[in-house]
Amino acid sequence: MIGSNLCSGLRIFKSLKTKLKVMFKNFFKVTLRSLLKSKLFVFVNILGLGLALGCCIVAYLNYDFAKTFDDNHLNKDEIYQVSMKRQIQGNQVPYNFVPMMAGEVIKSEISGLKAVTRFEGRGITVKRGDQVFNRGISFADDNYLDVFTYPLKWGNKESLKDRSKVMLSEPTAIALFGDVNPVGETVEFINNNGANWLYTVGGVFESIPENTLMQFQMLMNFENIYTMFQIDRTDWGVFLDAIFIQSEDPAVANSIPNAINKYVAVQNEKRPDFMISDFWIQTMAEAPENQRDLNGGGLWQAMNPAAIVAPNVMAILILLLACFNFTNTAIAMSNKRLKEIGIRKTVGGSRGQLVFQFLGENLILCFLALIVGLTVATWLVPIYSDLWPGITLELALSQNPGLILFLVLVLLITAFMAGGYPALFVSGYKPVSILRGTLKVGSSSVLAKVLLSFQFLISVMALVSGVAFVQNARYQEGLDQGYDKSNLIVVATASNTEAQQLKNAIASNPMIENIGAMNNHIGWGYGERPVKNGDTELEVGILDFGTNYIETTGIKVLQGRSFNLENQETDRQNSILVNEKMGSSFGWAPENTVGQQIVLYDTIRYTVVGLIKDFYLNGVWGSIEPAMIRYRKDTEVTNLIVRSNPKNVSAVNAFIGEKWSEIITDRPYEGFLQEENVLGEAREINGNIVKIFLFLSVIAVILSAVGLFTLVSINIQSRTKEMGIRKVLGASVARITTIINKPFLIIVFIGAIIGAGAGYAVTEQMLMPMIYTYYIKMNFWSFFIPIASILIISLLSVSSRVINAAKRNPVESLRYE
Repeated sequence: MIGSNLCSGLRIFKSLKTKLKVMFKNFFKVTLRSLLKSKLFVFVNILGLGLALGCCIVAYLNYDFAKTFDDNHLNKDEIYQVSMKRQIQGNQVPYNFVPMMAGEVIKSEISGLKAVTRFEGRGITVKRGDQVFNRGISFADDNYLDVFTYPLKWGNKESLKDRSKVMLSEPTAIALFGDVNPVGETVEFINNNGANWLYTVGGVFESIPENTLMQFQMLMNFENIYTMFQIDRTDWGVFLDAIFIQSEDPAVANSIPNAINKYVAVQNEKRPDFMISDFWIQTMAEAPENQRDLNGGGLWQAMNPAAIVAPNVMAILILLLACFNFTNTAIAMSNKRLKEIGIRKTVGGSRGQLVFQFLGENLILCFLALIVGLTVATWLVPIYSDLWPGITLELALSQNPGLILFLVLVLLITAFMAGGYPALFVSGYKPVSILRGTLKVGSSSVLAKVLLSFQFLISVMALVSGVAFVQNARYQEGLDQGYDKSNLIVVATASNTEAQQLKNAIASNPMIENIGAMNNHIGWGYGERPVKNGDTELEVGILDFGTNYIETTGIKVLQGRSFNLENQETDRQNSILVNEKMGSSFGWAPENTVGQQIVLYDTIRYTVVGLIKDFYLNGVWGSIEPAMIRYRKDTEVTNLIVRSNPKNVSAVNAFIGEKWSEIITDRPYEGFLQEENVLGEAREINGNIVKIFLFLSVIAVILSAVGLFTLVSINIQSRTKEMGIRKVLGASVARITTIINKPFLIIVFIGAIIGAGAGYAVTEQMLMPMIYTYYIKMNFWSFFIPIASILIISLLSVSSRVINAAKRNPVESLRYE
């Protein structure tokens, strides 16, 4: 009995297996035949979806890079950063750095913590043979590598506990020693105040992820910072980049600010120029975002939200556009398969079988498109990475299971979005209507028109954004930033002596128009301090300039005078220049600004001797801030600012570099062009944003134009006899062309108008404010150029096809089936 049932089960299984084999064989035969009948439209759909999926892959990798910030640290969920706040104009303003001594207090007074570790980055010069390199060096406590996760390529993490050793990043190790194991080799650091320091290489880190908070080129024990930089270990006036604590209990971590607030008075007594009001704590997940948004700090920062949101939104819109193309084409192309559908239904084919057939065909098309998308992504990913410094995206499927899951989901969702409705739509045809010849479907359906409108809506929205960003880039490039930005060279020296020697060596060069001296510089470091005028207190930027700085940089004095040698001593002790923003913030009228007085640190009184034009301390990324300028003698400043004709600025920079190498032999040249180094970031980011949006705009327009061409082509096929009859009855080629083009161009125009409005809402109301503080408002050309372009492109994409159809011999048209 059991054997009989087993044999019966095996027969049923074999029979089912045979039926499935035949079913899938027939499925693939029908699929192949139907695809080969419409090779052009299949190619268009695969290419369009492939381009869209390639953009989606780049957007996913970009999003994944941002959202996995600091995931390399195994203890991330237990780590917190301790920072401080200041009270400014009645508001608690958080900062990202902290007094060094706060770490010692937390270690000694707070129990229940797994670890407390400090981190500080500095600059140093490394010597290797006759070569010298400027490098960043970081200092951390013994337990730093127990709290944070940095895998080592060579050596061991215990080396950090040894004060005689230094640990290197892999690129630094290669730069100094080549691609060999350097453990045990000696590294020499330049000491400007005595004999150079010698340290032994104790380890080399594997590549440090770019999306992690602490980036360093060299790392050594925190104790070394006291001797190398002559720091008093008990000094509350010294600030660090970060203090981190590790705790399994969030309540214990969150209790730290209240526990150490009693030391606020101690810190303020030591630093009356930078008084704090409170301590605060943030999680490791919050810290990267705060590095970008808060004041101070030398740690890495998360991506701007606009750099995350914009690619994702645009990729989704491009994918929708490609899916609309696919859907429209599939519905319109169903005309060619009406007889097949009618016969299959007549001989007993169920609607489910037809849905399976058409969905399966769509899934195969989407799979082929995904292969094209991966191919496109292998080209796009490195290009996108190169656009943004500090972001390296990798298309590595074997190392990114999240990407594989994303691709599978996108494949299924795309197949359903693009082919779900056509499959249900086509499978619902009535066989009687089909076989009688009374059923006609195609590009004239309401759905086709709606989808086409959405396609052009998305295209115009992308074009509007692209044009707006191009206009903004040009606006910011020509923006008057309050000084002569295109012809300045900044030269950073280590001491006043070096600055004076270099100034004397280069002053005779006829290409140099002016030389100024300074400690701070616009866009290159300044301090913020509270100052008072009457009952009003403001946090203002304070810059210390030496002789000739104002004249060299071209800052305009609007009222009063600049600093001068005749009033040198008085200006040094009592005088300041203020910008327009500071004057207006205190409520001073421009004509009444000169002669006003302010108090710094409640003890130092200054008189305003000149009102200067506003300048952008932080470029266009931040608001114009109140700023005051103090005068310093040349013996008190350590940096130079050099002005040349813009045509000669590169040659002058090279000349200064030559003189530097003759005078300062233990360090590489530390000069740079204002236009490239200080303002270059804004230009680079603007350029990259323009490239991204223009690329996506071109893709969107191409997809829309191809979709329109496809629908018009199918429409022509379904109206061939109609055009023949019209021509026989005397209709001209122009009349027939107008009849065919008119409904489509109306749809395009409606989509373009709505897309322009959507582009305005997305670009000016969302993207621009997220990225910039100052940007140009959209104008007539922001909308006219995209709308006119899309109408012209649409007309060109279909005109030749329509005209050729209209010129066709009416005899051939009437015979067409």
